[in-house]
Amino acid sequence: MAQKFKNFHQKFPYLDIQESIEYFSIFDGYPLSNKLNLSYDFKTIIEKEIIDKIDMLKEYFIYDRNAENQKLIEKILTRLSRGDRKNYSIYDKENLPQGKGRELFGHLYSLGVIKKENSREEPFKKTKKQPIKKVLRRYKIQDKIHINSNFTRFWFTFILPILSKNKEITFSSIEPYMEKYVSLEFEKLSIALIIQKYKNEEILTSGSYWDKNIEIDLFIETKKQKIAGEAKWKNSKICKNILNSLQKKCKRANLPIDKFVLFSKSSFSKELKSKKFDNIQIYELSDFELLYK
Repeated sequence: MAQKFKNFHQKFPYLDIQESIEYFSIFDGYPLSNKLNLSYDFKTIIEKEIIDKIDMLKEYFIYDRNAENQKLIEKILTRLSRGDRKNYSIYDKENLPQGKGRELFGHLYSLGVIKKENSREEPFKKTKKQPIKKVLRRYKIQDKIHINSNFTRFWFTFILPILSKNKEITFSSIEPYMEKYVSLEFEKLSIALIIQKYKNEEILTSGSYWDKNIEIDLFIETKKQKIAGEAKWKNSKICKNILNSLQKKCKRANLPIDKFVLFSKSSFSKELKSKKFDNIQIYELSDFELLYK
């Protein structure tokens, strides 16, 4: 992740850090990258590089010449782009038989379109004195599936759903949802930043954390400590309530945390900035320059 972001920034060094993150979240994996020009304003870039080139770009998203399989793949990738990315959820929500689902997922893995992030949730422990509750017996720990290319995720988040409804694609149909869209990539880059900062401690596991009840953007274990964090790509400052929420989620998940880290697009409240805690770190956009310097 860090290397991909570094390569992207080196290709477009005129972008500031916010633009680098936003455009990386869209144009990483862009099929026509040799002709890509990001020197315009955001609206013009989306119109010139995507909307005006829809017919050229379509061919890059054909994964199976069998029309039925292609349609199912499009549903899967749209769900992965817009949903929670948990593997069994996709079967249920798309009414997809597991045999057919495994076949199509296997095909997408072989093409390098998707990759898996393994869950770190511990299975329920059964003892003689305390058997597993009936309501939890059917619960399955779910891995998450990620789309490898950011532009592929962009395509199946915005372009294909609009095309499938035979509607016109315009900048105004995309722009209002960009903040939410960029959030996932900001979380991934936040993980990459902490890995870079603590690489000398030997990273044991890294990624996000989820279980039956909670989601945490960042959970990294080094040889010396456990680190949990939240990343917010919003046009508002992070306040102490975000830290409180993170601490409560970690407690609920029974995760003993040594350090809490917070990442913000729009800075932090005075309370978070003024208080000094040994086990809390805050990161602003300028800190992400470490990923390409």
